[in-house]
Amino acid sequence: MGDELLSHGSLVLVFVWLMIGSLGIPLPEDIALLAAGVMLSQGTATLPLTVVVVFVGVLGGDMVLFLAARRLGPRAYDKKLFQRLLPPARRARFEDLYAKHGGKVVFIARHVAGLRAATFVLAGIHQMAVRRFVFWDALGACITVPLIVGLGYLGAHHIDVVRAGIAHVQHYIVLIVVVLVAAYLVYRQVTKKPPPDAL
Repeated sequence: MGDELLSHGSLVLVFVWLMIGSLGIPLPEDIALLAAGVMLSQGTATLPLTVVVVFVGVLGGDMVLFLAARRLGPRAYDKKLFQRLLPPARRARFEDLYAKHGGKVVFIARHVAGLRAATFVLAGIHQMAVRRFVFWDALGACITVPLIVGLGYLGAHHIDVVRAGIAHVQHYIVLIVVVLVAAYLVYRQVTKKPPPDAL
């Protein structure tokens, strides 16, 4: 199915794929973004329309999942979809990460397919502010979406090579993001003023 999307896809199919994939269904987001880049390269899609479609598809799907979990609150844990995305065995670890880092976890999770949906559900259950969620999610999307669409555009005639190499690119992105977040946390710790009784 992914090969069909890359070879004969349309922006409508890209949009539907992104929306469904954001809900935790195993449809890799990267395939749809690569396909959008291929369509741009082949002249079957225009840049402004492609930008709108991919960003609305990516962020729209994320928002559906987040808002559904936010509306349900802790009751979301009783629903089968959310149990599959956030099984009890992983819940404590995710909740600990979320408690410590909040929005930064949303930003990092946007780049990691296995963490993305679960983190967005958790953010919703814990009633993260909608504007805050959109900010961190959009910030993450502004890094990976243009990169993967650009890879599809540049590698339209060598799409198999691009697909094989995209996993390596994502690993580097995640590594860079983690290093930047760690550096920020260390900086905050070092520059934090000591309490008055410690002086």
